[in-house]
Amino acid sequence: MTLHSATFTPMGALPERPRGDTASVIDQLLRSFTDLDAAQAEGEPDAGADRRRALPPGAKLPLWRVKKIERFIVANLDRALSLETLASQVHLSCSHFARACKNTLGLTPRQLVLRHRIERAQALLRDTAIPLSQIALICGFADHAHFSRQFRQEVDATPLDWRRRNRAASN
Repeated sequence: MTLHSATFTPMGALPERPRGDTASVIDQLLRSFTDLDAAQAEGEPDAGADRRRALPPGAKLPLWRVKKIERFIVANLDRALSLETLASQVHLSCSHFARACKNTLGLTPRQLVLRHRIERAQALLRDTAIPLSQIALICGFADHAHFSRQFRQEVDATPLDWRRRNRAASN
């Protein structure tokens, strides 16, 4: 096999026959690789890249998937719920699920889980006398401080203040 038959030609163009000495042949080969890099930079897909189509910007989750994921979240609030775990429940890739969740519900998966945790915590704070540290664990927060911080950010009140106001209103 000669050097002439082994030259690389990007993008299906006819090979240019190398001319001259070895140095010019190497220069021509390097230029062809540079042309290939430039073509890939312009949006040409990499040969080894994943060729699945991206989800359209406005794509949404069907109602059955929304219900399934919300039931799963509510049933598993006491566990750590990662994006991978949630996406696998509705048989979607992580990026597809995250984008569709945001388009459908207006919340990222993390915000969705946090909303359900806060709602459960509010119900427990209002209806029971369980200590705040126990409520934090029941709702899946790492500890009492994490629970208080997240609750305050979402509700604009500490869990104890919220409990006092809402238990007094319901009694």
